Amino acid sequence: MKNFGGWAIYGLILGGVILLLSVGTYHRNERWRSDLELWKDCVKKSPRKERPHHNLGFAYYELGQWDEAKREFEEALQLNPHYALSMYNLGLVFYQKGLTDKAIHWYQRALEIDSTITDSYYNLGLAYHKKGDFVKAIEAYCTFLEVKPDYKNAHLNLGLAYQRLKEWDKAIQSFQKEFKYHPENVYPHVYLGEIYMEMGLVPEALIHFRKALETPHLSGADRIRKWVQSIEKEKGKWESQQGTNTK
Repeated sequence: MKNFGGWAIYGLILGGVILLLSVGTYHRNERWRSDLELWKDCVKKSPRKERPHHNLGFAYYELGQWDEAKREFEEALQLNPHYALSMYNLGLVFYQKGLTDKAIHWYQRALEIDSTITDSYYNLGLAYHKKGDFVKAIEAYCTFLEVKPDYKNAHLNLGLAYQRLKEWDKAIQSFQKEFKYHPENVYPHVYLGEIYMEMGLVPEALIHFRKALETPHLSGADRIRKWVQSIEKEKGKWESQQGTNTK
């Protein structure tokens, strides 16, 4: 079968999920600007308490001010070296700064101190996924899903990790579970289309690609549309050839 563009849409969802960790609406940013001033005042009044530094760091983080956030989380840990939430949030900061190994280190440290910070497992999975360590990503996602099976995009990212390992059946199962919990999520259709193409199941692939294209403003829609057109063109040639051969 012809390779229609190499299916170079891998990682589209992963990036989108990561952005959801830090990008808010205008109103949300206004809220965090207000909180920023509040926690700055608290730090002035209680400079030796870890919680005001931690919360100030989180306000900076939500505004995308990574260096300022890092400074406050580190200050919180100076005051309380066992403050697991600041460890976890340091992981988020390092991830946003592109320092994946440091992010992994701090997620793991947070879990060593407090295993109930289950979001650390999910973000640990994202970090391993970004590094290309899909086996460890799968392990982290699965641990997270034991606690939060309905978390949006978690099954999707698990499916992407299985897809990278060419474990098609497990990937399909994961994408179907994403549909179960979030039927409005269109992106499993994209990845199911990719997998069915890899498996040579062209009709099934077309069903999912077409379903994905029903969504307005779909990210990567132009590329998917070109794939569908190429598939239909090749399919038409093949059917025409078959018809000629049977005469």
